[in-house]
Amino acid sequence: MTPFRTRARLVLVLALTTLIITPAWATHRSEAEAAIAAARAAHERAIDAGVEVAETATLIERAAELLPSRQYTKAVEFAERAIAQDTHAYEQAQRDEPEPGAAAAEAAIAAAEAARARADAVGGEWRDTAKMIAEAQGLARTGDFEAAIALAERARRQGELGHAQALRERDADFPDYIRQP
Repeated sequence: MTPFRTRARLVLVLALTTLIITPAWATHRSEAEAAIAAARAAHERAIDAGVEVAETATLIERAAELLPSRQYTKAVEFAERAIAQDTHAYEQAQRDEPEPGAAAAEAAIAAAEAARARADAVGGEWRDTAKMIAEAQGLARTGDFEAAIALAERARRQGELGHAQALRERDADFPDYIRQP
């Protein structure tokens, strides 16, 4: 093989290797601009949720300042850090908020407990009312709010019926044929 062919093959191999590897690390302006836009959107969402992280605004501005100097990879890194911080803050805030059905379940359970206590005060608490309330509380803890509300409503109704029954039977007496002489 001639030295010319060897060099030509070596140059060809290096050129192909460079072409294959280059897209893996090269960042274009459009990628940096898209990352900055995504960071701004995540930051707006965090602001709307009231969980703004002060550092992310600085990171976004630093990323935007790097565009004229063509430091696109560094700009993408700053934008991605800003996205990560704002997304984490937003997700944390979402986890801290109670689920929509939680408040309704708590209210239904509180109403059931009040009805049970009212029935108990006049001696009319039914056998399963407290068990139903406890089960409704367990369902609410697991996140099954619809079932918790339904069970709490049944327990509330039992409390009301027990209270009414106890008041109706308060002055009731055994009939003469049941009394022992």
